[in-house]
Amino acid sequence: MTVESILAKLSRVRREGNGWKALCPAHPDKNPSLSVRQADGKVLIHCHAGCSTEAILTVLRIEARDLFEEGPEWRIVAEYDYRDEKGNLLFQVVRFDPKDFRQRRPDGNGGWTWNLNGVRRVLYRLPEVLAVKSVLICEGEKDCETARAMGLVATTCGAVGKWRLEYSECLRGKRVAIIADADEPGRKHAQQVAESLTGKADSIKVLELPGAKDLSEWAAMGGAREALLERIRNTAEWRHSPKATGGFSLVHLGDLLARPDLPVEYVVENLLVSGTVSCVVAKPKVGKSTFARNLCLAVSRGENFLGLKTKQGECIYLALEEREEDVKNDFRAMGADGSEPILVHAAAAPAEGILAVCELVRQRRPVLVVIDPLFRMARIRDEKAYAETYAALGPLIDVAREAGTHVLLTHHAGKSAKADAIDSPLGSTAIGGAVCTLILLKRTESLRTVQSVQRIAQDLSETVLEFDPETHSLSLGATKADADVQCVANGILEYLQSVDGTKTEPEIGEAVEGKTSTKRKALRVLKEAGKIDREGAGRRGDPFRYRFSFPCSPDIPGTREQETEKGPEPRINTGDILVPSSSSDSFLVPSKDGQAIGDVLEV
Repeated sequence: MTVESILAKLSRVRREGNGWKALCPAHPDKNPSLSVRQADGKVLIHCHAGCSTEAILTVLRIEARDLFEEGPEWRIVAEYDYRDEKGNLLFQVVRFDPKDFRQRRPDGNGGWTWNLNGVRRVLYRLPEVLAVKSVLICEGEKDCETARAMGLVATTCGAVGKWRLEYSECLRGKRVAIIADADEPGRKHAQQVAESLTGKADSIKVLELPGAKDLSEWAAMGGAREALLERIRNTAEWRHSPKATGGFSLVHLGDLLARPDLPVEYVVENLLVSGTVSCVVAKPKVGKSTFARNLCLAVSRGENFLGLKTKQGECIYLALEEREEDVKNDFRAMGADGSEPILVHAAAAPAEGILAVCELVRQRRPVLVVIDPLFRMARIRDEKAYAETYAALGPLIDVAREAGTHVLLTHHAGKSAKADAIDSPLGSTAIGGAVCTLILLKRTESLRTVQSVQRIAQDLSETVLEFDPETHSLSLGATKADADVQCVANGILEYLQSVDGTKTEPEIGEAVEGKTSTKRKALRVLKEAGKIDREGAGRRGDPFRYRFSFPCSPDIPGTREQETEKGPEPRINTGDILVPSSSSDSFLVPSKDGQAIGDVLEV
């Protein structure tokens, strides 16, 4: 059909640019909103008010093929069957070359009627969807067939913005992963579907595929089934966002209280929470980078970190002030073999800084990102300015929550020791206030310690941080308080061995370094362990007096090694940490004959 023939069916046609404008016949149009133009042998029509091409063609009583000047070049390249619960064919979506889509239904005489008037609308491949527990939702039928070729059950409503509430009922109680097309309409459609499934689906995940517009393009670029399953596993649960009112997202308290309690998802159990930001703070050369790299290696392998369980997945390590060679050698010394899903950037930060990190997180959605150190990435002019520092961290907090990624920052501690660990980061208190978890590393002459201040879960009290020089691994030792008692106890034993007779508490306190309360506790521990003898009644005129008991005594509770005849063993952790020199889900997959054969995916 010629463009002139189509224009003849329209009203208030006027020339505009290289085409025409007219009243759209598919809605009560007062100001011409329908654009018509010719390109590559086809008539292109578009309603700026949002009417679909199908609706316009139906009113004009023409078919999609009529938009092509040369009918013979218009051919069917794919037919997608939509069937009811029993497998009866309801209608087809037909894909043409040049690219176009039309819908048709059986006419009852072996032919087709090219409209869906009076036809029930259902999800694509509905019988398979109803038979499984977990389902992928894609934007179009082609992507569903790509997923099916991978052995996964997938469905679609057939078009962007066409999701119906009744579709969600078919997915009630199921685990759903929605693959959004990487464009604004695709993202909006995915959010619409997720909103509709809230309160119905057992779990909802929304994800995009890196470097590709959709699943089919991603697969054509080499994306494999296992990589897709892994990405779904590592995607955080989608959270409902209430509608905004004047910029505020308001939800009634009753609705909020009625929502099911969601378990906290940890990257490191009881320490680092998915979707949040943390900061490791220490003075120079205490081991911030060593801590961060051990964490990356543990998470990438799904191994314990400091004795705590981790969530396995992709890690991104941004080393912004060290040479690539140094980073490589350190990971190699830790036992990395290169098979771990760790991506490393060992160079200066990009000019876009924090915004570049946010975009990277949105694209890849890793489990963990490490920025080492923070101020090499965040361009902060005045480190003491609260507003400037908080504004720099805001985008990281937002993207972490959006992607379910944990972002760990390393940062220097202030010069002077702070009574409250939350005040330890150098510069503004905004850092301690903004992050979900603050981890403080310290070093003394005899040991190094770690402690945490947490918004979620219980704080980790100051604890000895031990380093294994053979495996280059970190582990937790005794608490700092217990280590101090042991250290003082060793000093007391050494002193009593070197003197004759008994000594009072004041005499011991004068000879041994440490806090008075720690010395008293150490004396009690030594007495209970039988390492020292005590005389006297402990009152005026007859004070307690202590003497060394015998050399081979039982261990002091809380200590690690046996005392010997040669005297006290070295104190805990006298060696330094090495500082570098330079919810269970499943997807059912169809067998070759299209039937579901079993659960294969845990997410």
